[in-house]
Amino acid sequence: MTELQRNTLVWLTPQAWTAVHSQQWEAPMQDLLRYWQSCQFPWVVAHQRPGVMAETVCLGLPAPQHWGRRRLGAQVTLDGIARQGQFPVLGEVAGSHLWGIPAASWLARGAGLGMDVRVYGSYGWQYMTGMPYVRDASDLDLSVHLCDLAGAMRALDWLQQVVQAPDAGHAASHRLPLRVDGEIVFPHGQAVAWRELQAMRQGVVSQVLVKDRLQLRLLDSGGLEAMVAASAAAMV
Repeated sequence: MTELQRNTLVWLTPQAWTAVHSQQWEAPMQDLLRYWQSCQFPWVVAHQRPGVMAETVCLGLPAPQHWGRRRLGAQVTLDGIARQGQFPVLGEVAGSHLWGIPAASWLARGAGLGMDVRVYGSYGWQYMTGMPYVRDASDLDLSVHLCDLAGAMRALDWLQQVVQAPDAGHAASHRLPLRVDGEIVFPHGQAVAWRELQAMRQGVVSQVLVKDRLQLRLLDSGGLEAMVAASAAAMV
């Protein structure tokens, strides 16, 4: 099994499902879990809570609208994970929504930068399951996977194109009719909210919150550079 990272999708073995069902759930959540298993839908790897043993993985399951948008949490052992995968790519999700049409040139520019852009959150879950998650106020949550800070800066420029208001200086703006949120993700799963990274770049903040499966930490620009360099070196 490859390295488990936060926001990785995982499918459970029958034994792990049995352990999940054995927990104390309210009746509607029992129905949801039975349906989830019958459809072979995934869980998502969450941040590891303090005190949880290393061979145990914390998982999350955000319920769709008709199950009240409840957030379920469970713990399974590593051998309870049958396989793992990723959220859908941005181009696939955009193709299933009307906003993908005016965003076509922006999407093409992102593809030209060679970035791996995935959609999680409401839009990602709705695309994978076909169940209602997206509301009028839902953000488009993106995880942009990159190897270095230079790539992250290019990604910030690309993301900024859909949040800046069109004006004389930005005639080619690709502003979308929804809020674009999400994270820049480095090789070993260390993630930084792209808006926070942009704020650091602009000198608005001096630190950013870095998340991975095992820890949360605040880093300044020097600490972030050192972390990304160490992560890249570990890939060689």
